Amino acid sequence: MTCQPATFNHTRGASFQVLTRIPSRFADGYFVGWDVKAQARTEKGALLATLEATWEDPDTTRVLALRCLDTSGWEVGPASFDVRMTAPDGFVLYTTPFRFHVVKGVTADA
Repeated sequence: MTCQPATFNHTRGASFQVLTRIPSRFADGYFVGWDVKAQARTEKGALLATLEATWEDPDTTRVLALRCLDTSGWEVGPASFDVRMTAPDGFVLYTTPFRFHVVKGVTADA
């Protein structure tokens, strides 16, 4: 048994989309006005992509949507992403990095 969270596989070339919930210790709307940025990187730290980071509902700021339409250039192997949130006054919070695996697909383009 480990304390590591479960990981997931992402097939290189498929569009990437992950929804991540903000912990309940933050009130609805707590992050209104905050700037959010996210990146996916290889295990060695090479940038895979700057992810589009948007709130599912900007009024409640409960769920972040992270997206990248084109992952065809992503390196196969272990990877991770996190989110940097910056308050209007400059205070910065980072989420815990979430690990995943980029895998090669079986089906080729038609």
